[in-house]
Amino acid sequence: MVGPLPGEPGRGAPFTGLRQAEYFLAVVDSGGITAAARRLHVAQPSLSQTVRAIERQAGAELFERTPHGVVPTPAGRALVGPARRLLEARRAAGRAVADVASLRAGRLELVAHASVTADPLARAVGRFRRAYPGVGVLVEDAPDDDELVYALADGRRELAVVSLPLPPAPGLVTEKLGHHDIWLAMAPGTVIAPGPVSPAEVSAMPLVAVLHGGSARHAIRRALADAGHEEGTGRQRNTGHGQGAGHERDGGEPARAVRSWAGVVTPRLGSVIPLVLTGAGAALVDRWYAERIAEQGGVVRPLGPPVRAPFGVARRREPLSPACRVFLDILRETCAARSAGGPGAGA
Repeated sequence: MVGPLPGEPGRGAPFTGLRQAEYFLAVVDSGGITAAARRLHVAQPSLSQTVRAIERQAGAELFERTPHGVVPTPAGRALVGPARRLLEARRAAGRAVADVASLRAGRLELVAHASVTADPLARAVGRFRRAYPGVGVLVEDAPDDDELVYALADGRRELAVVSLPLPPAPGLVTEKLGHHDIWLAMAPGTVIAPGPVSPAEVSAMPLVAVLHGGSARHAIRRALADAGHEEGTGRQRNTGHGQGAGHERDGGEPARAVRSWAGVVTPRLGSVIPLVLTGAGAALVDRWYAERIAEQGGVVRPLGPPVRAPFGVARRREPLSPACRVFLDILRETCAARSAGGPGAGA
């Protein structure tokens, strides 16, 4: 008598593993226990025991003997489709892993400071996608250093492209890959002498500032302050970046005895270009942004002495996934080519 079909209420799963599904289908396709055992290279008694175990788990007889061999019962026939789908899912999983390992598929997830997204990250992502079009790329914008470090430390992201330095964090390593030369960008029609602009001249201008400039802001603040002291101005300065120039000390407290530069504060780096072009203020930006502003009629000048903001990557102290490892190599090559061509090369 045929018992309840597999999957009826109260019945357990007929297979406790993929091997049982494989053995079941071998019996179905071979038409007998002996032939299936030869096909599977297992002992016949062992295969018979496995079939009986599957029937107990299913709560039904799955095979019956006929003059032509062993054939599935109605319950057995009902189980053939699910068993084949189970094995196909295993093969599909194997193919998916192989595809990711060979970069035919998968997803690369990065986190980055806004100050490095246009240059050099965008060019490296473009090269990676052309070489591996089956791998999708997600770039998460980090609003500040703490959030970026947390995204790495908790394993949410493998690799970060960052302005340097980052706050120290246990288990994370950084690698410098290049630097941005900082320029002053002004509205179209601004009258200013040719050549580099000194920190003293910049200090007299209201600037467009980004609310969260991260490490880039702090690095440029220090560099400009050092440049100012070298010139003998004798003035203390609190400086920033067009990607984060501001008038507050770290922690948000107003700086004392420091000229307030921020005429406009915006939460988005992308807002700096239209704000500069419409005359809202000047901005300290990297060479890539300066060139975009100049293309639209803005006036741009380098700083003198030059101010440079370093950038690189940060990651955990553990092996990277295949996609991330390949991307990091591409990013290194992109930055090396960029440095060989000079500041702003390829922008």
